[in-house]
Amino acid sequence: MTKTRYPDLEIYIKAPELDLVADAITTILGPVSWSKTPSLYQGQATTDQGSSTVILQGRAYKAFTSIWLKANISTWDTDLDFALALSAQLSSEIRCSIDSWQEQEGDLPDLWWRILDGVQKQVQWG
Repeated sequence: MTKTRYPDLEIYIKAPELDLVADAITTILGPVSWSKTPSLYQGQATTDQGSSTVILQGRAYKAFTSIWLKANISTWDTDLDFALALSAQLSSEIRCSIDSWQEQEGDLPDLWWRILDGVQKQVQWG
């Protein structure tokens, strides 16, 4: 079975300090040049696979910071791979979508992965 590679990556971390998140992203992704405001960090990352904008939006959803790699220039195929890599750096709760983003029809539940202390579990979030 072939794993689908997401074109972009987005995860959410329950961490109010953007500097800690930015440092962890730099550790696992490589150098990122950040421009910062109190609630928004925007950076440019370059890897062997190309260049991409990285956005950290503080308190994007309640106490969760959004981390968005606009183009997947990483070694991770999915949001879950990215979340697991970041969870090895930070001991905060991380959430990511179960599957690649797509519009849903009807009243399907909004399922997410919740990663905490190395344990992943499916949860409804919304």
